[in-house]
Amino acid sequence: MTDEKKTVDWAGIERDYTSTTRSIREIAGWFMISEGAIRKRAKAKGWVRGQEAAGTQVVPSAYQAPMVAPKDPPKVEEVVGRGRNLIDRMMDELDAETLHKGLMEEIILENETDPGRVQALRQAVSLPVRAKTLQTLALALKTMGETAAAEG
Repeated sequence: MTDEKKTVDWAGIERDYTSTTRSIREIAGWFMISEGAIRKRAKAKGWVRGQEAAGTQVVPSAYQAPMVAPKDPPKVEEVVGRGRNLIDRMMDELDAETLHKGLMEEIILENETDPGRVQALRQAVSLPVRAKTLQTLALALKTMGETAAAEG
């Protein structure tokens, strides 16, 4: 275990909390943080849920109006923190995909009848695609590290 503290994207969590109708559980799962931590922060900072701010009308999050750019640009540390959280989640997905590659191929063969679709799905889980994804994630992480180091 490492003693390194995980960077939490509080700006992103606040944005989702205040401007969408996603449940706190969904937000917590997406940002890999506990619901309690979000509730505690929201109470301390006075965040108001999206549907509470807009009245009683609940609009599905898929149909939310486009977000307006914030008045102040985000700090480099916030952007890097959000990027690292995203890369962590993508690495977890890549790990799961690699771990269950054989099972995924079985599912593809059992459930798909269209040869073109079978080929496309096999390509999506192929080693070259996964290797390219890992390479891209590593480059993004390196770039974020260099950006953060240049500012700090």
